[in-house]
Amino acid sequence: MNIRKFWFLTTVLCLSVILIFPVAGCKGELASEEAAKEESAVEEQPDKELFDKYFSDIRLGSVFLLGGNVNLKEDRNTFLPHQKVCFNAGFKYKNNFLFRTEIFNLGTNDFIEKCATTISSEGSDGLSIEGILLPVGKYDYIIYIENTLVAVLPFEVISYVNYFRS
Repeated sequence: MNIRKFWFLTTVLCLSVILIFPVAGCKGELASEEAAKEESAVEEQPDKELFDKYFSDIRLGSVFLLGGNVNLKEDRNTFLPHQKVCFNAGFKYKNNFLFRTEIFNLGTNDFIEKCATTISSEGSDGLSIEGILLPVGKYDYIIYIENTLVAVLPFEVISYVNYFRS
């Protein structure tokens, strides 16, 4: 094989890998709502009325470490190990309120992170909480307002092997 063929094939292979990986989506099966409720660490039901009073929407998103691109999807609940899990919310309520979040690891039955703060939503349309990197596993992102549960967002961090295998 001559040197031109070698470099041509190497370039084609590299470009193929670069183009295929970003286009390939996560095709893993995501847990249904019923399965997520059964696997959840929280036994109480979220207060829908309180949620509707304070928030227009909440979602989990990810911030890619490479390149700093922000990728937010409301229905996304699967992340890769290099993605920071970020919480985003839109406000309806325009007064101060006590806001608390917890990330619970379902595999180890342990809390990864807890945060409590008084939120001043006056003049603000929403909030975004800096993401953290988590190891592979299943988690619940739990949100409280004034010590009342308003939402449980189940999500999973999958391995690269599972991402490309599915």
